[in-house]
Amino acid sequence: MEHFQKTGNQFNIVCVNPGRKAPDFLFRSKQRHNSSESYHRDKGLSHRSIVMEYFESKVRYFYDVLGCFGEVSADYLCYGFTPFLSFLSELQPKTSTEMKQNYLKAACSLMAATALAFVSCNNMEEPAMDQSAPETRAATIDNFARVVYVEVNDVNPLNAGEYTLSNGEPFFTHVILFASNIHGDAAGNASNYNNPNNEAILSNPAKYIAPLQAKGIKVVLTILPNWQNIDFTSLNDTQADQLATILAYAVNKYGLDGIGFDNEYGGTVTSVSGSYGNLITKLRAKLPAGKLITLFQYNTGGSSQINATAGAKLDYVYSDFAYYNTSISVAGVTKEHYAPMSINLGNYYSAYQISQYGNYAYDLTEAGYGAIMHFNLRRTSERNQLSLFNSIADGAWEETVTCENGNRPQDWTFVSSGYTITYDEATAE
Repeated sequence: MEHFQKTGNQFNIVCVNPGRKAPDFLFRSKQRHNSSESYHRDKGLSHRSIVMEYFESKVRYFYDVLGCFGEVSADYLCYGFTPFLSFLSELQPKTSTEMKQNYLKAACSLMAATALAFVSCNNMEEPAMDQSAPETRAATIDNFARVVYVEVNDVNPLNAGEYTLSNGEPFFTHVILFASNIHGDAAGNASNYNNPNNEAILSNPAKYIAPLQAKGIKVVLTILPNWQNIDFTSLNDTQADQLATILAYAVNKYGLDGIGFDNEYGGTVTSVSGSYGNLITKLRAKLPAGKLITLFQYNTGGSSQINATAGAKLDYVYSDFAYYNTSISVAGVTKEHYAPMSINLGNYYSAYQISQYGNYAYDLTEAGYGAIMHFNLRRTSERNQLSLFNSIADGAWEETVTCENGNRPQDWTFVSSGYTITYDEATAE
């Protein structure tokens, strides 16, 4: 078998060439029974079982399709049956007897269809090879953000740079340092506070930031409220300008690639209409070209304050923790800039859950979404999520992930009392 094309709900065989090995793509996780989002989620099927069910439901097409093309080789006869037998032998004990019988039924049906094609088409001339380019996705591995938040209170951010795809690229494209805080003084002035751990990392960018950037990873600093009765929804125009100036200064001071927002833990605040969007707009104007602004869509908090003009200035928005949340609450944000999947890496996940994340990774890349977010990367000695990353990489791009050293310790000296960046400092130069 040389080449397949998808037409409607079936795969048409474009060329059957004796001596050629049939492709194994039908046994990959990406060949789904149905393109609808709900099908495989509701059934709770694994990658391989979804593929087998695809065969079972669509085998009737082989009678019509295979019989329309040229010579079918003996190799193809083997292709039609042997992989099924191999798969059956690999099924886990918990697989139901009924499901196993269904797989075998599909294998026999496919074998019969193939044999029929062999008899009826033996003397037909082989058609010309289809030279058209294969279908590609909107979200490729090269234009897709694989984001990870690192809790710098106790985790070395360099661990994030140790996860590598089989093509040599880093698995994570963006590392988010979590987090600095927005503070306000008695006079109402806004400032940025780095706690003792965060400041220890930020003040040593050559050790903790530059090595990640050397691998092509963007390093972004998240800003988080801190129970100071001030957040991104409560800023008047003066405060918004102050904070935007401070954050742009911090990006330059620490050699960062951008700023991320997460509007939680503000305390008691008085909402100011359009505050959040105003801050985003002001920050974009103050940042150099190419620097990033991202936002965690926490409980849709503050989203109503971001109009479409401001939302369009965001590089990425990450859904609140979800398998597959396609509801974008921030106006002006398109799916190319949105992560419907966000994962808490501090949790334990079953084999079934890991498989499901792979399924959803396939879904979102097929649909053209632009990112996946992972929160709270831990040391591998505490939570080794390599199997989860492999499921995601396989589901999305048929890639694998390895980790050279994901267990670097917290090796910095705390900066006593942390450090506060004021508007005066940011405007002194």
